[in-house]
Amino acid sequence: IMDPDHGFFAHSSSETAAKGFDWYSADGIENRVQLDEDFSDGGWKIIGSVNAVEKLLKYNKDIRSNGADNKQQQNQEATTNDIDNDNNADAAPSKLATTAFVAPSLIYMGRRDDSQSSSSFISAFWVCPTGTGKSRFMSATIGKLPFSLPRWLMHINLNNFLDQDTFLLCGQHRAVLKREAEGYLSGEDDDGGSEEGNNIAVTNNNVRKSTYVYKSPSERLPVRLGQFFDATLSRVPNRKEGVLSWYDKHANGGKLLEEWPSREVVLDRYEQHTKVCPDSMGLVKNCDAVKKTSKLVGMAMIFLKMVWKKSQDSVVPTALTNPFVSSGFTLAAVRQLLTQSTYAVGSLANSLGTCLVRGKTFYSILALAYLSNAIASRIKREFFFKFDEELHRKDIKSIAKNWIDL
Repeated sequence: IMDPDHGFFAHSSSETAAKGFDWYSADGIENRVQLDEDFSDGGWKIIGSVNAVEKLLKYNKDIRSNGADNKQQQNQEATTNDIDNDNNADAAPSKLATTAFVAPSLIYMGRRDDSQSSSSFISAFWVCPTGTGKSRFMSATIGKLPFSLPRWLMHINLNNFLDQDTFLLCGQHRAVLKREAEGYLSGEDDDGGSEEGNNIAVTNNNVRKSTYVYKSPSERLPVRLGQFFDATLSRVPNRKEGVLSWYDKHANGGKLLEEWPSREVVLDRYEQHTKVCPDSMGLVKNCDAVKKTSKLVGMAMIFLKMVWKKSQDSVVPTALTNPFVSSGFTLAAVRQLLTQSTYAVGSLANSLGTCLVRGKTFYSILALAYLSNAIASRIKREFFFKFDEELHRKDIKSIAKNWIDL
């Protein structure tokens, strides 16, 4: 979450997401990450700030996408940019893209005028450990919107977002746990780090640290976060014991033996989200009701169309008379009144049926029933396993839109 470079590539299928993550990235030249740490109240908080402007997208457009034969176009763009820069010389400065981590598990992100000012839109995440190598991910968005979006719609968007990199993280966490365990076994963790002068000491666990290769200027914040975990993880009650127990169970001779879970298991939205979320579960039940109703309506219309002509041929018109001028008994008058009432109802039903089986009305109702069923099925699908290998491959191809293949 705190690595904007990952977001730019892992979520490239959404241009909005790629651009949003690009605001939080750095180029190491004009736009560098500024870190501010706070050790007050016995805790630790770190905020990374950088100018909220395009960096990777701009580099891809201006440098990677232009070949040597495009020099004329580059010169024209440079002239245009010079004019734009002159016109925007007095423009307001860009906002700051800020990412904050509040130990032990809260992350929030937003654009602000400065690192201390408020933001009109905040994304917040809680990554809560539930066991060795397991966590519960929760999120919320806080914004000044003129209306409230349905919670289930936000859940669909979040599930699609998480499916784009969760399977990768499932493999990554195994390697990280293995290296952490090897650090404990090598005795390099010692006292788990120390605090000196309100600074988190760099870990001695070089086995774990060597797992990562930091090259991007955007990674100043993840580097510092890694130092924090290296200095504190072994102090967490039962953490060291849990990791070593996991290692003894799933590793032998330095090789992982743990069975690799399938994509269907890792990305099973129903098990991990739907069945524990009342909003999503209620929506799934409503979708089932809509599907059932639409199918019944469709079948009823087809049946009505098939039997209507035969039903019409069997109707024998009866002349309407006034039963009260009859010379018979009252019983005969009542019988005649019932007969005529039945005919009137039949005539009304005949008119309604004729209207329903008429071409335009009939096909409109069938189309509405089909559309309702299709929409309900599509919405329901979002709360079960969806991101298969085919969709994953299609998603990866979107990276070239933002970072062209050379």
